[in-house]
Amino acid sequence: MATNVKYYCMAFLKDGTPSVRIFANTKDIEKNNEKYIAELKQKVKKMTEEELFVVDIISASDYDLYVNGDGTNTYVRDMETGKPKIYIPPEPTKEELQAQALANLESEYNAQKEGFKKDLDTANLAGNTEAIKSIQEEYMEFNAAYEEAKNEILKDE
Repeated sequence: MATNVKYYCMAFLKDGTPSVRIFANTKDIEKNNEKYIAELKQKVKKMTEEELFVVDIISASDYDLYVNGDGTNTYVRDMETGKPKIYIPPEPTKEELQAQALANLESEYNAQKEGFKKDLDTANLAGNTEAIKSIQEEYMEFNAAYEEAKNEILKDE
């Protein structure tokens, strides 16, 4: 990142996620102007309603990692070291996995259902009562299999 800014004042959430930030004056930071730094941190805190865990002065290179990542990874603050670390998402909960499985099943169900509708419309237009009956029976079996699959996803293990 090409910039003439050397330092930022950035706020972080409890999990290390970066929040609001502003430029910091290089001279005041390098001279460790405590009054300026304290006022700058207060200014950042007032920029959001989020519950901030820490507000700190960071380098432009750290800022770039937090905001842009490295092209492959995203970064959060390591609360022990105060440095950027690669964000590793938490394992999905049972509820999240269940919701994802239900969404996938629902999507598959709706696509198949549309196929049945088209086949039934074609059979109706052709007046093919044998095909209509066959499609209806197949659709009933399909619905039963869908309900069984849905119940399997929802049951507690």
